[in-house]
Amino acid sequence: MKRLLPLVLLFFVGCIDNANSNLKEVWKSSDSLSIPESVIYDKKQNLIYASNVNSIKSSNPWTNNNGFISKLDTNGKVIQLKWVTGLQAPKGLWVYKNNLFVADLNQVAQIDTNTGKIIHKFHAPKGITKLNDITCDEKKEVCFVSDSGTKRVFEVSKNGKFTLLYDKEKSKNAEQNGLLVDNNKLIMQGEVGYLKALDLDTKKVTIITKDLGIAIDGVTKYKDKGYIVSTWSGGIYFVDNKGKVNQILGDEFNTADISYSESLDLLLVPDFAHHIIAYKLNERLK
Repeated sequence: MKRLLPLVLLFFVGCIDNANSNLKEVWKSSDSLSIPESVIYDKKQNLIYASNVNSIKSSNPWTNNNGFISKLDTNGKVIQLKWVTGLQAPKGLWVYKNNLFVADLNQVAQIDTNTGKIIHKFHAPKGITKLNDITCDEKKEVCFVSDSGTKRVFEVSKNGKFTLLYDKEKSKNAEQNGLLVDNNKLIMQGEVGYLKALDLDTKKVTIITKDLGIAIDGVTKYKDKGYIVSTWSGGIYFVDNKGKVNQILGDEFNTADISYSESLDLLLVPDFAHHIIAYKLNERLK
């Protein structure tokens, strides 16, 4: 038995290494952030934005009026902690031209990325209070925002008009959060455990995978290889173009609305505590 013990330990160490071999931490921001929920890279400004729910006192990310947006450099240094204030509990972010769009409870805020000034606050229909993630279609000049309260997805015009795009699914596990426009498709979940694609012209829905077994928080595209998704409770998964699922980060901490930047070749992960963590992905990821 004593001779076998080193081999057994070596086996388990190998398993741990393999479980984390697809991600390598590159940097971690300072601990000055306050419940960062979403993160995105602005290529034009060469900056990273992070939404801060800032709900330490209330401990409720849905009822707050102290949220803000932070500005970081590409090495994770916090340049300006409270770059944009006057928000409620900001979550999903999307950069479109010279604007940063923010899903903020019952409104979508439009921010000028040159000045950090809030240009518009587009108010959602009555009863919509849990806007969560946002993504934009630059060709159609519209954005799409998920409401985690009603489990629906809305289209938001450039004039701020909300139109129902996708209703709550007829499933006991109906859920909506992470969204991503990929060419002419809206990548979403629809129900827990699934990753689906909605054709924005025909409105036909196809299933990418039903094997995730998690509620998706963030979804981002990884080059032409597939999609990376996170779940708030902890864990990051890669879904290839054939729907095969591979967990690439464990549940050591909360993993909120992630974003992959091909320009930086980094996966940016907010920990819903005080940091943004940047990871390099293994090129052999399949």
